Amino acid sequence: MITKKFRDMPLKIKIELIILGCIFFTSSIAFFSIHCISNAHKRVLYQSVSSNLAYSASEVCSHLQEAEELANMILSNSAIQTQLPVIADSDSVREKQNSKDSVYNTLTNYLFNTATQNISYISILQGNSTISTHALRFEKVPADLQKDLIKQGARAQGATIWVTDYSQDYGLFLVKELRETSPFSLAPIGTLIINLNPNALIEETSVFHSPYEAPSFLMFDNGKNIYASKPFTSLSQDQLFSGFNDGYCITKINDKSFFAVKGQIPSYEWDYIAMISYSSIAHTFTITSAICICVMLLSLWAVFFFSSKILSTLTRHFDRLIGKMNLVGNGIYKFTEPSEDYSQRKDEIGQLHFHFNSMAQKLDTLITENYTNELLKKEAQLKALESQMDPHFLYNTLDSINWRAKAVDADDIVQITTALGNLLRISLSKTNLPFTLAEEMKLLDNYIIIQKLRYPQRLKYTVDIPSQYKNLLIPKFTIQPILENAIRYGLEEMSEVCHISIRAVVKDKILFIEVQNNGSSFEEHLLEKLEAGEILPHGFGIGLLNIHKRLTLAYGKTYGLSLKNMEDRQTGEVSAIVQISLPAIYSQTEEATINTKERGYDYVKITSCR
Repeated sequence: MITKKFRDMPLKIKIELIILGCIFFTSSIAFFSIHCISNAHKRVLYQSVSSNLAYSASEVCSHLQEAEELANMILSNSAIQTQLPVIADSDSVREKQNSKDSVYNTLTNYLFNTATQNISYISILQGNSTISTHALRFEKVPADLQKDLIKQGARAQGATIWVTDYSQDYGLFLVKELRETSPFSLAPIGTLIINLNPNALIEETSVFHSPYEAPSFLMFDNGKNIYASKPFTSLSQDQLFSGFNDGYCITKINDKSFFAVKGQIPSYEWDYIAMISYSSIAHTFTITSAICICVMLLSLWAVFFFSSKILSTLTRHFDRLIGKMNLVGNGIYKFTEPSEDYSQRKDEIGQLHFHFNSMAQKLDTLITENYTNELLKKEAQLKALESQMDPHFLYNTLDSINWRAKAVDADDIVQITTALGNLLRISLSKTNLPFTLAEEMKLLDNYIIIQKLRYPQRLKYTVDIPSQYKNLLIPKFTIQPILENAIRYGLEEMSEVCHISIRAVVKDKILFIEVQNNGSSFEEHLLEKLEAGEILPHGFGIGLLNIHKRLTLAYGKTYGLSLKNMEDRQTGEVSAIVQISLPAIYSQTEEATINTKERGYDYVKITSCR
């Protein structure tokens, strides 16, 4: 019951129900998936990045502790304990120098054997004497700063302290007052200074432990800056500490987004802010988006699959209808129907099939009774029009022969009769085979021989047709009647020399042939008046109208003849031009090409003047 109701519903309602169901199903899954995955992934990602940055801070603590352990190792070293008193108490210059060399070698060994790469130098100050692994680096520290370091070490009374007051310019200083341990006198024997490069320290502790780019750090002790990377230099502490939630936040510095983490370096109570460019994290969001898109595509595919199953019950009927249309397009108007009876259906599908079958039957009847008869009628018209051309032409030719025979008693009659024989042979042969432009030009050559014998001094004839057009198909006796009219009305009605030219060109797959003559002109809209019967054809009218009808019947109404006049700007003389237009169709038979070559016709440019 439900199936029958759905089947009889209008097609529009069926498609709308299916589309609405697909949209609702797909949208629900897509939004739910994106919402859940995005929120969960953001939380996990932010926590992961925060952990990585916090780990970098713990690594800073480890390196600081390693430096403190190094200071204790130097303090307890036997060479340090024995040689520093000698340097302070000995009067021998050589003995003092040997002790300094021993202390220098000990410090150098400690510096280069430690795994920490961020220690710039190790120095021991004793009165006016300084022993340093890198004397040039230590000399950059001003004398008053050195004195301040010694004072702070003395106040610590042997404890290890970190001096951060000069970290931005000279790095971090570990200061420890060295005291004599044997025989437990604890007398001061010098001040140990270990300098750490903050940039190297941050780079070493972050680049190997973060899956993103190296972070930027700000470290400060009791509100005093210890170290600041470039993005932090232009910001106040209030700006830096605002907006943190759960220890991290996303902030903007100089129109660039950063993911920032705030925390404290263990054991030192140094506060820090670490941040990385948010674009490096956004790359991970891109991957997440790709996953979401894949989920959406999978959902759409599922929707499409099930929808196609449902729609297939409808579209197969349209496929059958399209199949019938293709048969009708191929000229088959009778086809076998499937087992389903569409005449019993009440929906659009049944109506379409029923009315299309009825239309196909009526179309078959119309084509059988009318279209075939119309084709036969047009074929008869073509043959009748072509047959009208030959008597008129033969009469004029015989008249020329008769006139020349009376006027001239010479071999000219041989030329005329030869040319006439060629004309008859061309016109009567190959009635059912394609006629090419080269053969039409041969016909014109023989015709012009006869006319030149008649008008030896007053006729000038030129042909400008490219050789590549010689195999173009053209109806027989298309140009010759026009040439005949040009001679009659351009030559016989004036006493001056008549110039007749024939040109051909192909544009946009259309062959244009122009026949131009001086000494005559066309009445305005002459061809239209002849077709409408406003002017009765006499003389040239019959030939032009017949040629135009032949071309339109053969190729369609877009082709045929056009008549125009052209005035020479220099002489003011008016010329009549007949333009022939027809499709540029090349002959596909080898016979036309072979016959043309055997007869020796290759029309590049022919000029005949007497």
